[in-house]
Amino acid sequence: MNHIVNNLWLGGQHDADELVRHNPERITAILNVRGPDAYQPSGRNQSLEHPGKAYKYIAAPDTGVISPRHVREALAWLKEQTDKHERVLIHCKHGISRSAGFLAAFMVESGISSSLEEARATIAAHRAVLPATQVPESAKPVVLVSESTGLPNRRAFDKGRASPFVAAVGVDLMKSFNDFYGSIAGDALLRRLAKILIDGRLEAYHDQGDQFLCKGESRQELDARLSQARRIFRQPFQTYADGRIQTIEGTTFSFAIGISLEESQAALRRAKQATTEKEPPEWMRRIVEMGGTSRGW
Repeated sequence: MNHIVNNLWLGGQHDADELVRHNPERITAILNVRGPDAYQPSGRNQSLEHPGKAYKYIAAPDTGVISPRHVREALAWLKEQTDKHERVLIHCKHGISRSAGFLAAFMVESGISSSLEEARATIAAHRAVLPATQVPESAKPVVLVSESTGLPNRRAFDKGRASPFVAAVGVDLMKSFNDFYGSIAGDALLRRLAKILIDGRLEAYHDQGDQFLCKGESRQELDARLSQARRIFRQPFQTYADGRIQTIEGTTFSFAIGISLEESQAALRRAKQATTEKEPPEWMRRIVEMGGTSRGW
């Protein structure tokens, strides 16, 4: 459990459980945002285990994004508790994604931070986090944001400006990755790619599954930026899989560029089929060494 700012602490399920026996920080209120996840027992309302403390349970699923409804609910409760000078612990399973996302939202709403980027930097100075993305509310009934990655979705792509060139992007061997590491790690992989595309100044959209789209003014521009994104995507990274932090090496994606979506998608299908002729990536070789199956090879 880490003190972040004012009367706000950030932690995981273990920290909340420990408060039943030991409370050196004199925590008086708990916001539990641990909804459905892959761990047993899953998140639940534990208010009866914390008598004498203000307690709020929000069943936020472990998807890497948090909904506007859940954010509104959390912000209202946090304002009420901080106005009363309660000492608040916000927690999810590990205190890395969901709880950090809610805390960042409150820091902006309450004026502690001027932006989400500043709030996340403040939190990261005290605790290693990967804050969940807030899905923005739209005044229109049509949803234009992918809930799994936070990127604009296919509807937004179709409604947006036309561009001379379109790139279709697809993660290689995504089904094998999901089969071995699990869907939570697979979702984290997609969110990682989404962030890399945005950080690479690409106009990126999440089409469906492991498929992304990018618009560009020239073939050379798209090729250069996507090649750089692929080099970063191949670098080792850590994620939660099978109940522990694991280091994954050698993930990659294929891409194809065309003057139309249909052209680039057809070329991408050919490129992904050709991956079976390449040397298997490091994470796939590790699966085989551990006795797992290698359906893609």
